[in-house]
Amino acid sequence: MQAFFADNPVLQNILDMAAIIIPLSMLFAFCGISILAVSGEVLSLLRRRGFYGKCAMQLSMLGQGLGWTLLVGGRVWLYFLEKDIPGGSTLITIHEVSWLVLGLSVIFSCIYFLLWKTLAQYPGIHIGVGIISALQGILALLLVLVCLRIAAVASLPQAEEAGITLPQALMPVWGTDYATSLCYIPFLLLAMPAAFGCVWLLLRRKKDDFGRDHYNTVLPWCAAWARNAWGVLWLLLLAASGLEVFRLVQAQMFTPADGVTAGIRVLLWLVPVLLWFMAARSTTPLRHKIGLSLSLVLSCLFTLPFFMGLSSWTPLP
Repeated sequence: MQAFFADNPVLQNILDMAAIIIPLSMLFAFCGISILAVSGEVLSLLRRRGFYGKCAMQLSMLGQGLGWTLLVGGRVWLYFLEKDIPGGSTLITIHEVSWLVLGLSVIFSCIYFLLWKTLAQYPGIHIGVGIISALQGILALLLVLVCLRIAAVASLPQAEEAGITLPQALMPVWGTDYATSLCYIPFLLLAMPAAFGCVWLLLRRKKDDFGRDHYNTVLPWCAAWARNAWGVLWLLLLAASGLEVFRLVQAQMFTPADGVTAGIRVLLWLVPVLLWFMAARSTTPLRHKIGLSLSLVLSCLFTLPFFMGLSSWTPLP
């Protein structure tokens, strides 16, 4: 396999990028899915419309698939990682702890889903269980991202030569890609579950035949949720790109190529907002299969530059 990928560097690069994009986008989707599901339950009570409650159950089911896939995949990855890193390594211990916290989050998510019918007459209690599941998901996400940050910085040659400490690795330096990536986390946590949820609802259309009115109600709701969260993220991206262009102009290093690159980046990540906007405002959202699927793909691709920013390191001033 190593010889095959050595002869096909393009395929190797694609595989390397997929190894970042797929698990990281699934992680954000799983850790935020309980927030979306609890919101659906609350909305079902406030508006007295069962559509949102059924949608919340469908989204919780999606969370089971994402959670167990991440948990099993993470265990396999740790197995091979332990072969490459000597026993007793602090890095291994940190990864093990993050995997255990993720496992705890999956268990809470399962309890939330399995108690759906049991606590049907006690929605307040069930929502409380969902809130606990959502908080556990946020904790798991933060811990996994901390582990990714530590592992990425520890692997950088310049960081190793500088002999950086743990606080230095985690301390954001204003104006750096790392600090900007930290600002994206809450909005990715809200947008990714809705992006996955839109496509999941389309896939469950025939299996969960709740009627066309159900999907005409909940699909725009999920699309609007993703649109709003991603819209704020895009504004942050626009501000960060503007500051970067301003810095280059001030340093007299700005070139037309830099302007084109910044413009393409900003316009590319605006596409999901527009597609979700059209689906959210449509009276026939089931016809937006291609647009919702493309939005999911583009939002997942954003996790690659996010990870690169999370992995970057700038010496403390």
